[in-house]
Amino acid sequence: MTSGTLHLTLVRHGATDWNGAGRWQGWTDTPLGMVGQEQAGRLAARLVGRHYDAAYSSDLARAVRTAELTLPGTPLTLDDRLRELNFGKYEGAGTDDVLHDPEYHDWQLDPWGRPAPGGGESMGQVAARLHAWAQALPDGRVIAFSHGAAIRALLCALFGWPTVPVPGYVLPFPYVLAHTSLTTLTRTGGRWTLHTYNDHAHLE
Repeated sequence: MTSGTLHLTLVRHGATDWNGAGRWQGWTDTPLGMVGQEQAGRLAARLVGRHYDAAYSSDLARAVRTAELTLPGTPLTLDDRLRELNFGKYEGAGTDDVLHDPEYHDWQLDPWGRPAPGGGESMGQVAARLHAWAQALPDGRVIAFSHGAAIRALLCALFGWPTVPVPGYVLPFPYVLAHTSLTTLTRTGGRWTLHTYNDHAHLE
């Protein structure tokens, strides 16, 4: 391992039944589904023999269970800063419901700066809490289990990726992120580098 370098692996949690139904989860604490358990098992087989100095997870059950199945017996630190975007009034809503809501269209005019209606978060708020978490990590090899919008918001903050409305998709990310996919980064001397994004070869 290079001295003075953080090697960070970000993992999106496995699929839930709500994911399969197209429902927004956010902070709603849905359990990992059977498909997600299988995905985590495949990831576990892929990561056999890899060592991490620390393992973190969002405190939401779907991320925690993904971590437990992927790295059985590994001590896990839960951190609520790794949670998904709080979708406010859209928690539990389906894509069709959201796309036909006038307040959703107002939110999408500035999803980075404007919180989701009904007490939710803005993308910028999500990025800020993940960025604060990531910057405070010590050097070494770290793996963290988080969520789709959260991981992408962090990458937008780190690398200046744009957030733009995508026709037919409810989040302003033209970047697909598969369940249990691996995204790897390094931080050396305060400089972040992205090495892999959305690596889900274990599912293919």
